[in-house]
Amino acid sequence: MIRQKFSKYTEGREVKKMKIEKILSILALLLLVPAITFAAVSLTVKATVGGGTALGSHLVLECTGYNYNPAGDPFTQCTNKGAATSLDFGSLGTRLLTSTGADNGGADCFYASKFFIVYLYPDAWGGKGYELTQTAATFPPQISRAVVMAPTYSTDDKYAGQTTGQGALITGETLGSAVLAKNGGMILKAKRPRIVRAEYGIPPKPGTGDTRPAGWTAIPLTTAAGTYTSGTITISITEWQ
Repeated sequence: MIRQKFSKYTEGREVKKMKIEKILSILALLLLVPAITFAAVSLTVKATVGGGTALGSHLVLECTGYNYNPAGDPFTQCTNKGAATSLDFGSLGTRLLTSTGADNGGADCFYASKFFIVYLYPDAWGGKGYELTQTAATFPPQISRAVVMAPTYSTDDKYAGQTTGQGALITGETLGSAVLAKNGGMILKAKRPRIVRAEYGIPPKPGTGDTRPAGWTAIPLTTAAGTYTSGTITISITEWQ
């Protein structure tokens, strides 16, 4: 009887021992399973930004001087001549005109009642800046000191597809001053694409508050009749950083 009781007691311990051994075996197996690791992926990123400038195409507007409003839109006031390659001032006049075209007295010189706006669309990318320049031009002596080039910049000008103007020039960008076309000069120095105008005219003597570039001389009334051609204007672009 004692043996049976002892046997039963030991059998219970054996069962518990076997359960413990099984649990330990399972834990041992789990410990033997290698940890799962993820391989690192390394990617090298590279991109190249090119740099350059281009003058691109141009557009010429023919405008009537006596009724032109500088604050207005040139495209609604002038005739679009497309990518014209000549500026024909036509017959020069000697009488001043009012804004309605009425006679306003003698000009005491020959002058052109119309002027031309040459729209320029320079491009720049990759941190490149550029300088637009009109080189010295050769004109017949009778008109050489009367032809004026005046750079003009408008914050309202915009490229096709844009809904807002191009905004003001930033630090480091400079608009040129009016000069005699025969001498040439800087039109614009900028760091990004900018629309700029080079206006060409043969104005009369300055009125009150008007100015003319240094060296300007009106075409005198004693100038011999004739057609004066062979004047060539060249506008070029130069890169800078």
